Amino acid sequence: MEEALLAHLAANGGVRALVSDRIEWTARGASPSIALHLITSIPDTTLAGQSGLVEARVQIDCWADTFLKAKQIGNAVIAALPARHSVIGEVRFLACTVLGTDRDRSGETPNQLHRTRIDVRVATNTA
Repeated sequence: MEEALLAHLAANGGVRALVSDRIEWTARGASPSIALHLITSIPDTTLAGQSGLVEARVQIDCWADTFLKAKQIGNAVIAALPARHSVIGEVRFLACTVLGTDRDRSGETPNQLHRTRIDVRVATNTA
């Protein structure tokens, strides 16, 4: 799921226009950038074993030099999340649900960065 989600966001024109290729898992790059964090990943298990369904929670941090730019990146990411039943590579995205967003600042003035944090529940299955 991680590689498919990253590839999907990186291929989106709106997201790419705002952050270029600065989209990474766990690492914040130069500003503006997007850092994705896998918070939980819970595979569904039945009496017969794992079903292939996985429900994950992903935190997406959108970093920029200004509040407005961080908000624009966050809005672009939300609009770019895989649609229901999208198949990317071998991963079927059953749902990408935004659980919440938050905005804050980090760093010392004048090198202060602004962040929009997006919490997303991602349900996937192997295609």
